Amino acid sequence: MDRSEKLRQRARELLEKGEVVMVIGSGPPSDSGISPVLFATTPEQAENLTASTSCAQNLANYLLKVRDRGKVAVVARGCDARSITVLLQENQLKRENLYILGIGCEGIVENGRKSVACAVCRHPNPLIYDEMIGEPAAVAEPDPEVSRADAEWEQLSPDERWERLSAELDRCIRCYACRQVCPNCYCPVCFVDASMPQLVGRTHNLSDNMVYHIIRALHMAGRCVECGACHRACPVGIDLMRFNRRVAKTVRERFGGDAGTDLSQPPALTVFKPDDPQEFIR
Repeated sequence: MDRSEKLRQRARELLEKGEVVMVIGSGPPSDSGISPVLFATTPEQAENLTASTSCAQNLANYLLKVRDRGKVAVVARGCDARSITVLLQENQLKRENLYILGIGCEGIVENGRKSVACAVCRHPNPLIYDEMIGEPAAVAEPDPEVSRADAEWEQLSPDERWERLSAELDRCIRCYACRQVCPNCYCPVCFVDASMPQLVGRTHNLSDNMVYHIIRALHMAGRCVECGACHRACPVGIDLMRFNRRVAKTVRERFGGDAGTDLSQPPALTVFKPDDPQEFIR
């Protein structure tokens, strides 16, 4: 029995026994190779589930939308599970209302190669689950091309980084696709939508774009699990993952650990420690 059939069997059992009201997973890949999100509420619908890891969406994003329906099962790769952990840490989900079906992830392939996030993934397997479907995935070596680009970015001066950042974000059309696909962007009213007071201009000129992306990066610091959903959703191809990885690296170096890897520890920037570095205060 292959992994997809094992997944379908367990999903059928969970739904038939009434242990869950829904199973969120992936459907069969389309001609593009990307799998759509599938919401199975009957054993018959569960027959369409697949254990393919080619879904471009982070499935944790949909749990917030169905959290009031009862216990829900979700198929979780490493990044999905890390996002679930962050949502649990922030009291957005209840563990008893989740049944996590873990699967190892070989990475999402885009245009014949792994997506940028998957190319340097350190956690392809879920760190939190109720049961694993199939064998864990091996942790691959980081893509040298992505690692080299990150190293080159580190060597740039602050002015050079700002210049490159400006060139990238000047292309942003403020569609907010990056926000919409992120499971950890769940504020009822986003700061960009606030009107009393209006905190950010509604244009997509460089100044307003910078304010949006920099504030969002600060909001995601210590919470972003580097799943790459935002990068894949961007219609103009902004390299959002380069900036996300840089923020995540800074958090790791200063506070230790990766977001969503330890349920017992709250996100780094949600706690205060007297010995936190504060060299920016003079």
